[in-house]
Amino acid sequence: MRASTADITLNGCRFRYALSGPDDADTVVFVNSLATDMGIWDAQVEPFSARYRVLRYDARGHGGSEATAAPYTMDGLVDDLLALLAHVGARRAHVVGVSLGGLTALQAGIRAPAGIASVTACGAGIGAGPEFEKIISDRNVLIREQGTQAIADMMVKRWFTEPAFAEGHAYLARIRDMVADTADEGFIGCASAIRDSGLRARIGTVKLPALFVVGDQDAALPVEAVRTMQQEVAGARLGVVPGAGHLCTVEQPAIFNAMVLSFLARLG
Repeated sequence: MRASTADITLNGCRFRYALSGPDDADTVVFVNSLATDMGIWDAQVEPFSARYRVLRYDARGHGGSEATAAPYTMDGLVDDLLALLAHVGARRAHVVGVSLGGLTALQAGIRAPAGIASVTACGAGIGAGPEFEKIISDRNVLIREQGTQAIADMMVKRWFTEPAFAEGHAYLARIRDMVADTADEGFIGCASAIRDSGLRARIGTVKLPALFVVGDQDAALPVEAVRTMQQEVAGARLGVVPGAGHLCTVEQPAIFNAMVLSFLARLG
């Protein structure tokens, strides 16, 4: 399905976004992971556009969106999301995010602004503590020195399962290019937002209907860690995607799509 793509300047940043689906339907807004762009949602556009208005955008500092000066904050990333929803005239929206996008969704669930009806957080690892902070800070230093090209192979290797590499899926090279092409400032800014979010301590304050999704082979995020978070959020649901790593939205899109569409259908 073809989507209309445009640029808009909001909150002091130029964003690239795409819309598809019926104008009068609820909006499902997809938020990309760290070091990718809205192209990671290609497998979601057609299934969701049959019933919903689909909004995708490149997060600040990613893809075709502007890389403003770091650092960024999680609240600032939610402000970007809300500004885009207002720009396209969304009346009732469901936020679906993966990794960084999942954390953005959870922060929106904590703030619970008018017009957001639910949040889905996929592969949303909420680390905490000095070791977690050091890993992100050290990687930011590496990127300042060598650029995102230095971590592209490592990131893709960590995000997908061995069978995905054995089968030689074309999306592996495409996503590697997304990582390598991510602006250094955008990566560092968003990574700093993850590091400083404090979300782990506040996860129980998510106020909106929530779905947590995780790949059963996510090297960065054990299923039990996600189950623990899900149990801290009143009424939240958990979906485990078999045969998938961190970006299960890409590796097992049919299963992921069915889980989220079922969740949204229950909300009416």
